[in-house]
Amino acid sequence: MHPSRLPSLLFPLILGIVLGLDAQPAAGKFLVAARGLADPNFERSVVLLVQYEAEGSWGLVINRTTEVPLSRLFPEEPGLHRGDGTLHTGGPVSAGRFLLLLRAARRPADARPVFADVYLGWTPAALKEEGARAVSDFRVYSGYAGWAPGQLEAEIARGDWRLLPAEAPLVFADDPERVWEAVTRRLDTPVASGDGITMEVPL
Repeated sequence: MHPSRLPSLLFPLILGIVLGLDAQPAAGKFLVAARGLADPNFERSVVLLVQYEAEGSWGLVINRTTEVPLSRLFPEEPGLHRGDGTLHTGGPVSAGRFLLLLRAARRPADARPVFADVYLGWTPAALKEEGARAVSDFRVYSGYAGWAPGQLEAEIARGDWRLLPAEAPLVFADDPERVWEAVTRRLDTPVASGDGITMEVPL
């Protein structure tokens, strides 16, 4: 291994020790923007991490909607006209690129697992033919959020982000604009249970 890669590989390990191993970033976790985060791209945002590696990380903002109908963007793809029918903003990087999050009983064609029964699709083919019958919900996003090696870890250590295991009902919430407040309340309001501390604040 080249010595220059050691800092980027050690940073996540050190961060995990400081925060607790369950609290370190990973694919399938939410990044929840701290209340004081003033970056207009991420203020009051919730990001689903799709990939977390030493070479860099990326994910999709799940709580930013637009008024752009999918039928206008993809008139030849009727499979995309169901669901909530609108485009979502996935992040500031490559805004002209479209990605799909799908909830399905089995892995759809042209899709990769993210967590549980949630998959990432690269093209509308994930909603075609046999695969479409297994898809119970989906969202289409323009762009994504990306971090260079060590950048996300530094932002977490600075307190810009809080971590929470991702949940499909929140990814596909009927009112995405309310998700940040709901998960922030959940993080702020631990509720005692017989097994210790849980965080059960309804959306």
